[in-house]
Amino acid sequence: GTGLRSGRGRLLLHRHPAAISSRSGGIGLWARLKLTETPDVNLAFAAAASLAERKDPKLLPSIVSLAKRKEFTQSFGFRRCLVDAVAQVPDKAAVEFLIETSSKFDGQLRFETVQHLARLTGQTFGGHADQWASWWKDQSGNFQFAAARATTAIVPESRASARIPWPEPLPEFFGVPVYAKRVVFVIDRSRSMASSVDGVTRLEEAVKQLEKAVDALDRYAFFNDFAYNSDVLPFMTQLVQAEDSNKRASRNFALRLTPEKKTACYDALCAGLMADANLEAMYFLSDGEPTTGRIVDMPTIVNSITAQNALQRTSIYTLGIDARGAHEEFLRDLARRNYGQFVMVR
Repeated sequence: GTGLRSGRGRLLLHRHPAAISSRSGGIGLWARLKLTETPDVNLAFAAAASLAERKDPKLLPSIVSLAKRKEFTQSFGFRRCLVDAVAQVPDKAAVEFLIETSSKFDGQLRFETVQHLARLTGQTFGGHADQWASWWKDQSGNFQFAAARATTAIVPESRASARIPWPEPLPEFFGVPVYAKRVVFVIDRSRSMASSVDGVTRLEEAVKQLEKAVDALDRYAFFNDFAYNSDVLPFMTQLVQAEDSNKRASRNFALRLTPEKKTACYDALCAGLMADANLEAMYFLSDGEPTTGRIVDMPTIVNSITAQNALQRTSIYTLGIDARGAHEEFLRDLARRNYGQFVMVR
């Protein structure tokens, strides 16, 4: 009705995508189909996600048609939203779309796409797009969905450090594979990072792991580093290409860090998210609960970051050094709600 055409209606949908959810009893199916054609990308994707909830193959063409928009090639968040929506529909056309997408894009999107494919098909070709294409060419005519497989969760939380087949060696940060081609590393440098094991401080180990990850980045990847305590210190003002000169500069930046002051987790997370509009992944290292910054309450931090990341869809991997209790719960919840995983670091 008129509410959708009004500014107020559009604002409602921007802030509350559930307003058009089929589960929430929102607007009708016809209206959701029409919204996939709107020039407003946010409304279009809210509608696509709502249609995907129905898991109806007849609605799949309307969802897939969004790949023709210019935003599909321009925006990581747009691509990921569409891939996630298509993957909810157990249909051969969905599998075909995901296989084609895995061959066109690399980085975090390829990782997420092949995770969906593994869940939908039971195959384990990982990031090998050519193997997926070859298998589908042979099997598409006779392929049948297994109902149980189509409704299984993607993979358990432990997949953060799991190894899946991949066509090239992957960088690792504290043993966690880095698939993203646009990535930031956010490391704690608060006073508690001076704690040591066998003569090596937590910060020294973090610097070592950062250097290892950055050195292994593909030269066509882009990255930035942030170190935080009461303040947030960026390596660069924007993502930089992973060329040898920038890798050396990153190493020098990290080696100058010292453990001091308090812990402004929220400020650091905001800085990481704002590093790039097409940021694919953030690796957030923390050894304690937030003690300062614009927001200190941990559930509020999670809610705020999740809201900020709703359209960008950056994967937030959280790494907790000896995380326990409320700190562990905070990091787990942050990762779970932001397309990432939590990893315990000893």
